[in-house]
Amino acid sequence: MKKLASVFKVLLVALMISSLFVTSAFAAGLKGEELSLGSEDSGYKIIVPNFIGIKTVDVDGFDVTVVVMETPEKDSNGNYPIFEIVTTDEDAYYVDSFPGIYYEGQVGNFSGEFDNGRLVYSPNLAIGKDLKDISKDTIFTFDFEVYDKDYNYLISFYGLNFMFENKSESTTPAEETVVKANPTSSKIVVNGKEVAFEAYEIGGNNYFKLRDLAMALNGTEKQFEVIWDNETKSINLTKGQAYTPVGKELEVSQNPSVKEAKPTQSKIYIDGEEVQFTAYTIGGNNYFKLRDIGKVMDFGVTWNGKLKTVGIDTSVGYEE
Repeated sequence: MKKLASVFKVLLVALMISSLFVTSAFAAGLKGEELSLGSEDSGYKIIVPNFIGIKTVDVDGFDVTVVVMETPEKDSNGNYPIFEIVTTDEDAYYVDSFPGIYYEGQVGNFSGEFDNGRLVYSPNLAIGKDLKDISKDTIFTFDFEVYDKDYNYLISFYGLNFMFENKSESTTPAEETVVKANPTSSKIVVNGKEVAFEAYEIGGNNYFKLRDLAMALNGTEKQFEVIWDNETKSINLTKGQAYTPVGKELEVSQNPSVKEAKPTQSKIYIDGEEVQFTAYTIGGNNYFKLRDIGKVMDFGVTWNGKLKTVGIDTSVGYEE
């Protein structure tokens, strides 16, 4: 099956119908799932509140990768806060966007200025009804372009495909949300030493097998234990405790291939406290976003785009 679009990477057809122009009036600071745009060294990411998952949708025989979230509420100005754009690019000043419905046409305009590198993407959608009344199978496109203070073009992000599900009517169980996981091609260095991992890239982020990370960090000050509780179907992590190998840690397939990933259904506890992570089950193993684990276990995570190298450093704490 052909790959028509992947999140944040594929240019969609320009949509040329008139619509409303609005500027974001929301204060930045949304909480939700962080998704990198383009690549981890692009300097851009979005924060999606009420994130449900990422899934692949068949549209006329083509695979379209879509972010699924709960339907946002319209504010008093008629705007829908979809996600927050966050950037480390000091030249980024202004965003211009033409939101649309996939294969149908443009349904609004959006423009806004960054405030300390943050901007809530909140268009006024001219759809003739409330977003909650739109079919949950409708795919929206929220592509945008970034400009500097002189309105010189800096960068674009295309293929931002979104679907909404009303909280009270959601019929898509998390286990049915399936996404393609691509083998990570980056080199991985742990405390200055290259280590082979069978890791995967999903939505612009690297996901690692939890037990592989525990094994690689064993004996360091950031080591942690991983225990599976079969009775409660939960994953229990203990900070500072030596990891007990169960076999097959850090094994790498000879020719890693694209695989299907489903959201992990197990509850996750750290030092006895339940935490919420976006995690996936791939080939029977649980994979976690590297930066999520780095943050809770407080070890350094770096990305060298020039050398295509992911760095893990247990001698320093985590930094965004």
